[in-house]
Amino acid sequence: MNPTLKCSCPARGALRPVALAEALLAAQCGDCGGMLMGMDDWRAWKAGDEDRVPHAVDDEIIEVFDATGVRHCPECERLMQRLRVSAGPDFRIDRCVACQNLWFDKGEWRAIVSRGLAGRLDELLSDGWQRRLQTEEVREARLAALRRRYGDECIDELDRIRAWLDTQPHRDELLALLRAD
Repeated sequence: MNPTLKCSCPARGALRPVALAEALLAAQCGDCGGMLMGMDDWRAWKAGDEDRVPHAVDDEIIEVFDATGVRHCPECERLMQRLRVSAGPDFRIDRCVACQNLWFDKGEWRAIVSRGLAGRLDELLSDGWQRRLQTEEVREARLAALRRRYGDECIDELDRIRAWLDTQPHRDELLALLRAD
C-alpha cells in the first residue's frame, strides 16, 4: 500500500500502518481512526491459513462511528461504494471497486471481528449478501407496517399459526380449508 496516502477526513491526516492480525496490515488515520485495507492483502492473509483469525476484540461495548457521506478512496480519489454489513440502520463499509480497497470507519473493523465476519469479507461484499440484506430490510418494514395496521396481538397470533402450519404434513390442504367458503 502506498505510504503517502492521506485520509479524506477534514484533517487530511497521513495513514500509518497498523496490524489487524498476524500478517494482515492496514493503514490508519490518527485523526479520525478510520482504516484502509487492501482486499488483495486480506485475500493473501486468508489464503495463507484458512483458520486465521484477526486480533481478539475485548468484551467492551464497541462504538461505531459510521460516516454518513460517500468517501473518496485515499489511493485513487474515486468515490467508494457503501456496502451494508447487516440489515437495518447498522453501519456500512466503503469499497473502492477500482483499487479493491476497503475503508473502515472508527470501530467498524472491531465490530466485524466481534460478529465473526472478518474471515468472510468476500461473502459480505458479494451481491448475494447485499441482496439478502435488502430483502430482509423490506420484509422488516412490511412487518412493521402490518403491526401498525393490525396490532401486535393479531400479528403475533398469525406468527403462532404460521409456525404450527409449518409443522403439519398436509399444510397446503389445511390452508385450502381456511380459504374455502
